[in-house]
Amino acid sequence: MGLCKPADYNESEVTKNGIFGVLPYIAPEIIKCKHYTSAADIYSFGIIMYEIISGLPPYPNATHDQFLAMNICNGRRPVFNNNTPQLIVQLINRCLDANPLKRPTALEICKILRGWARELSEPSKPDQTGLIKQIREAEESNNKSSVSYETYSEVIHTSKWFKFDNLPEPKNSDDNNSKYSEFLQFDFTVDS
Repeated sequence: MGLCKPADYNESEVTKNGIFGVLPYIAPEIIKCKHYTSAADIYSFGIIMYEIISGLPPYPNATHDQFLAMNICNGRRPVFNNNTPQLIVQLINRCLDANPLKRPTALEICKILRGWARELSEPSKPDQTGLIKQIREAEESNNKSSVSYETYSEVIHTSKWFKFDNLPEPKNSDDNNSKYSEFLQFDFTVDS
């Protein structure tokens, strides 16, 4: 899709030219010009999930520049401004983990989403994960409020080349984790 690498990706070009994509969708390790992996796709998918669920673009009020790149490496992640089901927030946060090895695999995400789809299609069965309850609560809360944001003119929503120097090693922010710490212990193991 060109959000985090060119379609005709060539690793030698990336190390020579920098990174390519739409900055908010690029995984922190790729911002640091490390080798591209499928875990970077999971990070981008997490940002897309955030955008769909929240109705907001990631970092709408931040210039897409070295400062944002540094903040992403330091653990800044998009913030949910509405009442979002915490199981979904938790999955998104796992996808956005600074450590690529801690991100779920595509297969794990498919199993989780299939499980949720089964639960939503059979609401008369006992609520296993609480997703239906969380969705209902979120809908009630969100119906009472509206989502609005202001986008800076320096926000770039098209893919381009970036070259950043002296960025810190990617890490998770203590602020992001503490906000959702009670939900980080959920067991995502699902049957196949």
